Amino acid sequence: MTGTGFEVLLASPPDYKSLVAEIYFEGKFVALVNQERGPGLFDVETPGVELVKSKISRKVDLRGFITAIESACDRLRGK
Repeated sequence: MTGTGFEVLLASPPDYKSLVAEIYFEGKFVALVNQERGPGLFDVETPGVELVKSKISRKVDLRGFITAIESACDRLRGK
């Protein structure tokens, strides 16, 4: 997703039973995509209030964010 400012990283946090995809915009965390309810059943989690404000982005381009979510889902599917 070069040039959009968005980056999708796969991660394996200990509090999730499967891989998750973290979405960043210009280096700041935006959302996490998981499929904890089952394969292909995706949920998007946004940052909680406990995260440091300087490390998150609460306002991003909608089209770019939708593309990043689609990319996250594809990567979790193994595409």
